[in-house]
Amino acid sequence: MRFLRPGVLAAGAATLATHGALAADLPPPYRVPPPAYTWSGLYLGANIGYGWGSMKYEASLTGVGAISSSRDVNGVIGGVQSGYNYQLGMWVFGYESDIQASGQHKSFTFPGVLPGTTVTTDHKLDWFGTARSRLGVLATPSILLYGTAGVAYGQVKESATVTVTGVGTAIGSFKDVKAGWTAGAGIEGAFGGGWSAKLEYLYIDLGKTEHTFATPALGTVASESRRMIDNIVRVGVNYKWGG
Repeated sequence: MRFLRPGVLAAGAATLATHGALAADLPPPYRVPPPAYTWSGLYLGANIGYGWGSMKYEASLTGVGAISSSRDVNGVIGGVQSGYNYQLGMWVFGYESDIQASGQHKSFTFPGVLPGTTVTTDHKLDWFGTARSRLGVLATPSILLYGTAGVAYGQVKESATVTVTGVGTAIGSFKDVKAGWTAGAGIEGAFGGGWSAKLEYLYIDLGKTEHTFATPALGTVASESRRMIDNIVRVGVNYKWGG
C-alpha cells in the first residue's frame, strides 16, 4: 500500500479549498437575468391632448363680391388607439389606428359684403381619426423613437348666420366628413408589465371641400370652399399583449 507524502496532501487540500470558495461565489441556478423587453405584439390604449388648427373659408357671390376668413380652431382632444408592433433587432415596424373626440371650435363675426349686413360663422371639428404606419428605432431597449404617416378623416361642421338690418336673419349650416393625410413623430417608453407611455405630435390636413350654387335662370350664383388643417400634441398609455 502506497502513502502520499505530506506535501502532496497539503497541495490537494489547498486546491479543493480554492475551488470550493469559487463555487460558493457562483449565483444559485434560479438567478436567471430577466429577458429583454420586446415591442412585438398587439396593444390598446387611450390618450388626451390639445389641438390647434385652422379653418379657411372663402365664398364668392357672382356680381357682388367675395369674402374670406381664416380662423383658429383650438381645443382639447381625447380618444383611444390600437395597433400592432413587430420588432426586428433595434427596428420596430407597426400599424396604429385611433379615433378622437374633439372640442376644437371658433366663432367669428365680420361685416357682410353688402351694407347693413353682418355674417357670423361658427367652425367646429366634431371628431377625427387616423390610420397610420409606424417605423421606429430603439434608443434603448425600453425607449422607442418613431415616425408615423397615413390617412386622416374627420367631421367638420360650420354654421353661418346672415343678418340684414331691417329685413331679418337667415341661418345656414354645413357638415361633412372629410378625408386627407397625416404625418408626425413621437417617443414611447416601456415601464414594465406590458405598459408603455407615449408623447406624440401629428400634422393633419383634411383637404378642401368646394360647393357651387346655381339656378337654371341665373347660372352660377355663388361658390364656396373650406379647408381644415390641424396640429395635435397628445400623451397616451398603451397595454401590450403577446411578444
